[in-house]
Amino acid sequence: MAPALVLLSFGGLLRADDPNPGRNRVAEAENLPVSWDVASGENVLWAAELGTTTYGGPTLAGDLVVVGTNNERPRDPAVTGDRGVVMAFDRHSGAFRWQITHEKLETGDANDWPLQGVCSTPSFDGERLYYVSNRGELVAADLAGDVAWSFDMVGEWGVFPKHMAASTPLAVGELVFASTSNGVTDDGRVPAPEAPSFAAFERATGRPLWRDGNPGAGLIDGQWGSPSHGRVGDRPQVVFPAGDGWLYAFEPVTGRALWRFDGNSALAAGELDRVDSRHVFVATPVLLEDTVYIAAGREPEASLRAGVIWAVHAGGSGDVTSSGVRWRFEDPDFGRAIATVAVAAGIVYAADLNGFLFALDAESGEKLWVYDALAPFWSSPLVADGKVYAADTEGDVTVLREGPTIEILAENVMPRAVYTSPSTDGSVVYLATSETLYALVARASGGGTDG
Repeated sequence: MAPALVLLSFGGLLRADDPNPGRNRVAEAENLPVSWDVASGENVLWAAELGTTTYGGPTLAGDLVVVGTNNERPRDPAVTGDRGVVMAFDRHSGAFRWQITHEKLETGDANDWPLQGVCSTPSFDGERLYYVSNRGELVAADLAGDVAWSFDMVGEWGVFPKHMAASTPLAVGELVFASTSNGVTDDGRVPAPEAPSFAAFERATGRPLWRDGNPGAGLIDGQWGSPSHGRVGDRPQVVFPAGDGWLYAFEPVTGRALWRFDGNSALAAGELDRVDSRHVFVATPVLLEDTVYIAAGREPEASLRAGVIWAVHAGGSGDVTSSGVRWRFEDPDFGRAIATVAVAAGIVYAADLNGFLFALDAESGEKLWVYDALAPFWSSPLVADGKVYAADTEGDVTVLREGPTIEILAENVMPRAVYTSPSTDGSVVYLATSETLYALVARASGGGTDG
């Protein structure tokens, strides 16, 4: 489908304000902790109470750490009941600063599953935070917690999120890109085939600039992935993962289609005929130099099946399903994935829902090593300070040495599951379990808690 388009002149200026537009989870850091113990406070700088389910963040924004959670442990006695919540804490002390809350959608389970909170990980452009609320609103907020603008994608465009909206927006230049989370019903119907899946907004005002209707009636699941941005040669592009198992790339300012890639092309004919056998892209594409790296998957509740990791050349045009494949990786142990890969020093680190963390050669896709966590990974690995941090849904956080040979440095046990992905400011690791946000450092003890 052609994008619905509103043109806006930017005088040729397209600057990347998001610190990581390519979405590669690799950070510059030093002296990060290898091990910690939350019970004794060893290497815990501080801990802050969240709701009881946390899927969004942690995101670093100035002197704040921001997460998306639920309202089962209310911060404000006047704001109770099931809501989506974005909470902000002081990055240095863990003190609670502010929250933004959102009421549940009236449609209930179909679009806004109970007690899940805000599932979107906020992004930060140096000035504002951007996230998608549980109501399917794209929200821009400043560092004081004041909402600058919001756009209701459900109310304005008829978007139908499957169970929840969950996309991390991306601010680039004067634009904000977001996936709408348009999806299917539990029985596979597409209630809103005309609703857009991908959109760009004016960063200053939230005014929609363009939107694209792919995959439309071709959806086979929900759409919870997030866009990435980069430049290949002299061509900037924004890449969206989709709920039909395709990647779609667009010219950022106009929304003109550049290329598309079918992530189900490796399936046998019999598997293509079965919706439950086909993959979608829940993970975020990592655009590094001229290659997109991404693992295919389905929502965690879907049947566990063999997965695939793709490396796709991002310099092509039209359908690049055949011409754009750099390599694909399949392995009897590698399953479907929702985690975003990390690519560092020529190695791709990929975690799956079977509980395996793989290290692959980024040039060839050859397997270097594999680690079995014995529990699913929802969290995406973080590579920083020569270490790989991998957190699973049993609450175990494994720290491995970065490199082509497996070396386990520590296995840290958290008191609750970890669904979010760790982040770092260069000296502190921020990690959210389902109920608590932790700041972890080397050589600290007796950490404080928020007030």
